[in-house]
Amino acid sequence: MEKLFNILNKNLWIEVTPSIDTKNDEWVVAIYKRKNSEWMPELTEGGFRTAQDAYIWAFGQVDYDKD
Repeated sequence: MEKLFNILNKNLWIEVTPSIDTKNDEWVVAIYKRKNSEWMPELTEGGFRTAQDAYIWAFGQVDYDKD
């Protein structure tokens, strides 16, 4: 939970959701950035087998963000 608060302090948010377009119960992740009071998608990726895999991938993307 602390990681999510740290990400939010960087004006970023991670959303993980099940994919509705596949038969394999895959998960999709989106990383949003707050710009001028709006949340804009910065990066999306799909095909994760579990929600945890999606979060792990997203946390890795945010950790390397130099902004």
